[in-house]
Amino acid sequence: MDKGIRLKLTSVSLVFISVVLFAVFQLLSETLPLCTLAQAKEQLLAKDEREGLLETPAYAQVEFNSLVGEIFVNPRYTGRITTIRTFLKDGSPRDNPVVNVRETKDGWEKVVVSESESDAVELIATGKKGSLKISLSKGEAPSEVDKPQSLGQVVITFGLLSTTLIVPDKKITKPSGFEIGILDFKEDKFINGDIIAIKNNQVAVEFHDLPPAVVDKDGMIRVSLKTPDGSFRGADLKAWGYNLYVADADIGKPAPIKAKVFGLPEDAKLKFTFESLSEQNITPNTKTLTVKEINKGTPLAKIATSIPGAQPLSVVVEKVD
Repeated sequence: MDKGIRLKLTSVSLVFISVVLFAVFQLLSETLPLCTLAQAKEQLLAKDEREGLLETPAYAQVEFNSLVGEIFVNPRYTGRITTIRTFLKDGSPRDNPVVNVRETKDGWEKVVVSESESDAVELIATGKKGSLKISLSKGEAPSEVDKPQSLGQVVITFGLLSTTLIVPDKKITKPSGFEIGILDFKEDKFINGDIIAIKNNQVAVEFHDLPPAVVDKDGMIRVSLKTPDGSFRGADLKAWGYNLYVADADIGKPAPIKAKVFGLPEDAKLKFTFESLSEQNITPNTKTLTVKEINKGTPLAKIATSIPGAQPLSVVVEKVD
C-alpha cells in the first residue's frame, strides 16, 4: 500500500479558492511534502486578487535525504532568511541550532547546516516572503544516478505536483541557473515548473495547473532538467493523479462527492477516507473503488452541511495493492 496522500480539497470554485487558499497552505504543512499553492491558481484570479495573494507569505515544504551540509533556497519562497529552527524526532525544537546563512552571487539563500544537527529531522527557514519546511525523507536515495529519479512517489492532485528529483551529480555554482519542465503529451510542449531548493544531487521542484495530459497512457511523466551550463537531463517517471469534485451543497440536501483518476489502470483500487469538518456530515467516511468505477462517476460519498455553498474536503487517498 502506497503512502496515503492527505489534502484539503475544494470544488472548482474561483471564489472559494480565493477565500481558502491560505488555509490550504497550513493544512499542507502537515501533509504532502513541500507544497505551496501561492501561485497554483494565479491564472484563475483577477489581477487585483492576484496582487493581494502575492502579498500573503508563502509556505512550502520539501524533502531531502539529509539535512546536513549546504542547502540552496530559492528566495522567491522566503526572501532573505532571518530565522532558522531545527526540530528533533520527538518534535522538540533545538534551542541554538548550528546553522549559517549567506547569500549566493546570484541572489539565492545558502543555508549551511552543521554536522551537530545530524539528529534533526526538520528544518524551518523563515524570511519576510514566507517559510520553507525541509524534512528528512524516510525513503532511501541512491548515491549516484545516470538520469533523474524521484525521491518519493509522484502524485498530481488538482494540478499540483511537488516532489524531489535525484539527478546526476552537478557542482552547484549558480543555483538560479537550473530549470525544470514536464511534457504535455497532448500539446507536445513542456510546462515549466519552479525549483524550491537544491541540495547536492537533489532538486526539490513543484508544478501548478498541470493537466492530466502530462501523464501518458502507461502512467509516465517526462521531465527535463536544464542545468546552469545549458545541458539537459531527462527521464520518464512513474506518476498518477486525481481530482475530487463536489457540487455546492444546500442545507438539508446531500451532495455527491466524485473523482477523476489518471495514470492508473482501470483495475487499480483507491481507498478514500474522509474526515467530516465542522458542520459537515460525510457518509460513508471510507470507500474503496476501482479506477474504472471512479471514472464512470460512481459517488465516493455524500456530504451534508449546515453551511451552504462550496465545501472543503479533508481526505486521505491510498492506492490499495
